[in-house]
Amino acid sequence: MSALDVVLTPPQRERLRVHLGVPELSGIELTGEGWHRFAVLAPDRVLLLPRSHRWVPGLDREAAALPLLAAYDIPAPRLLGRITDDEFWPYPVTVISRYAARSWAAYENSADLVAVQRMLTGLGQVIADCHSIPVSQVPESIAAPTPHSPDPFEAELRHFVDYLEPGRVEKISYALAEAAGLPGTRVDRWLEVIRPCLDLAPTLTHRDLNEGQIMIGADQQVIGLIDWESAGVQHPLSDFDFGEWGFGIFAWEAEFSTLRRAFWDSYARARGGDLPDWRAVHLLMTIIGAPPPEGLATAWTRRRRQLTVANLRQVDGLV
Repeated sequence: MSALDVVLTPPQRERLRVHLGVPELSGIELTGEGWHRFAVLAPDRVLLLPRSHRWVPGLDREAAALPLLAAYDIPAPRLLGRITDDEFWPYPVTVISRYAARSWAAYENSADLVAVQRMLTGLGQVIADCHSIPVSQVPESIAAPTPHSPDPFEAELRHFVDYLEPGRVEKISYALAEAAGLPGTRVDRWLEVIRPCLDLAPTLTHRDLNEGQIMIGADQQVIGLIDWESAGVQHPLSDFDFGEWGFGIFAWEAEFSTLRRAFWDSYARARGGDLPDWRAVHLLMTIIGAPPPEGLATAWTRRRRQLTVANLRQVDGLV
């Protein structure tokens, strides 16, 4: 029995066949990998089915974002339509184009440092194109920051914008300086260096970039970004936060200075303008990415704390 048979009743499968315009559903797959939706995979399109009413607003945001991205030739899925059919699915279904590609998640376990650096270089260019869209052109429905997730667990997760609260970065910085054996006076320098990063003007961001959203083509290059449910006008560094990623990227935490430099320099070249230096970005993201002392319950988080301190000492010597 396939996932399609498990999730959809026979009448729903018949309605799906009608909507796809196919004589039968062989070769049509359903995946439930996403937290928020099921995806019906047809050869030339994907149907996105919200798992519950809580996730309908996210699909609405994506449907609003995709035409804008298409207008500016951003490599993202194209909106093919929406389906409102209670006999097929109780919530509006979004239909998008399908990439002939795999996500970075399929490659990262076998990737070496050069491959990760190449991927981030390509990703930086794509993000720059998205951030260059004039905010005045963003539809009103996504012209505000992404709201908190309706899922209680997700709502507790920290995002980049959470660190913009007054005093939060300063508090973390003093604790890290002590852990790194550096004088507290260095924090004043850090705050001076990262201030231009914090003051960057809002842009249209994806805000949920991770290994599952980055599509890689046959030539191993980034060819698109998927899952725009969290799109909104917010701080541009929201798209540079490895805290949105899974475990894979942190296998390279000792090399984050190399990776962030490739990531940011690619972005800065493509976007242009007066942007902060990569060292400032690396310093800020190192600070906010540190596992808190109270969260060091596992060997993995304790190791990450050690790597954060080592990275902080290294970048402190550069600024």
